[in-house]
Amino acid sequence: NPRVSTRRDARPLRVVVNFRAATARAAAADIQPRIGFIGAGSMAEAMARGFVQGGVASASNISVSPSTKPDRNASWSEDVGATVVGSNLEVMESSEVVFLSVKPHILPIVLEEIAEAVDPSRHLLVSVAAGVPVEFIEKTLRKATEKKNKKDMKEMRVTVIDHGDAMDDMDEDSDSDDEDDDMDDEMKMKMKEEKKKRKQLKKLKSLLEDGVITRDEFEAKSASVGPPDPTIMPVETEEERRLRKEQKKMMKMREKEEKKAMKMREKEEKELAKEAEKEEKRKSAPRVVRVMPNTPCMVGAAASAACVGDEPADPMLAASDLDSVVRLMRGCGECVVVPERLMDAVVGVSGSGPAYVFQFIEALADGGVAAGLPRVDANLLAAQTVMGASKMVLETGSHPGELKDKVCSPGGTTIRAVHELEKGGLRATVMSAVLASAAR
Repeated sequence: NPRVSTRRDARPLRVVVNFRAATARAAAADIQPRIGFIGAGSMAEAMARGFVQGGVASASNISVSPSTKPDRNASWSEDVGATVVGSNLEVMESSEVVFLSVKPHILPIVLEEIAEAVDPSRHLLVSVAAGVPVEFIEKTLRKATEKKNKKDMKEMRVTVIDHGDAMDDMDEDSDSDDEDDDMDDEMKMKMKEEKKKRKQLKKLKSLLEDGVITRDEFEAKSASVGPPDPTIMPVETEEERRLRKEQKKMMKMREKEEKKAMKMREKEEKELAKEAEKEEKRKSAPRVVRVMPNTPCMVGAAASAACVGDEPADPMLAASDLDSVVRLMRGCGECVVVPERLMDAVVGVSGSGPAYVFQFIEALADGGVAAGLPRVDANLLAAQTVMGASKMVLETGSHPGELKDKVCSPGGTTIRAVHELEKGGLRATVMSAVLASAAR
């Protein structure tokens, strides 16, 4: 039978109908985290109730942003036992694990509001917004922070300009410096003339040594040029000139080596700066985990999935954060880890799934009423039947089709009912519902 499970060595899953296992897991944890909820809707409350009832969090360690509905705030404080604070920023201040439990179209507004308060060394953000990828959350937070930094820099530049006028007063005392500059210019002119003179004398000496001019011509032309002025530039001897040239040569070699060493240092500094920038980016990158729970969190029977982004800045830290969130979610049911690309499928199956099941239970109970059962009895039998069938799938590990076949006797009542479900397109309709939810 192709429907028979081949995972005979697989560990059967368990539905957490009581909270002993979850409480034991929580007791094994060193410290229960301080949890915050931005968004006080029904899903957030369901998770908070599940965490408290499952023993993975204490109600005193849970805070939530205020709702516009007073009855919601009362439910959080009185029924859940959480602290309703004054704002989203207060949630950030009082929490380490922050659940972003708002609608997808509200999420960007919330991210811009809390961006400045997000501390990656302290905060783990858990998004419950369906269809919003981790990359979007990271980019929105980064852009909001950059926008705030640019605004601060602009204000700083305005402050500098305002103080700039005070610096102008200092220029009034700079007249003496101008006089020194005039003296420097005069000395430079004299040195320039002296260099020109000595160059002419050197050329005349060379012409004399080569026999181009006579001694008398040399002396006459040298006299017209004039003797060197040691008060402007010292007169070098041959030995001094030789030493100066050697020193100049050595200085050039040293400068060349220093330039080479400087280039090497600059290259190393650039590489170090690049690594530092990479490390800073890793440290400053917000820690984000996506989770898709469902409302059975309220009764400790959630079916949730969690994931991180495709390219986390710190894979090891991301894995640790993911493990922390999964541990929390397993305090109120089951939680699986999936790649982010499959989160939309999770929304279609388990996120929206309770509504499909409630509708099926209602239809099953309506059928019972149509057959003559009282409404109360029909509802109980229908709901218990669905729960019992679910437990059989989870605890036996058998394929649902295999378990269905065991109920259907040849020519019996059940196979006739299954035939009617097939005629009505039950399976195709449910599959279409999942795909429609995932696509939304």
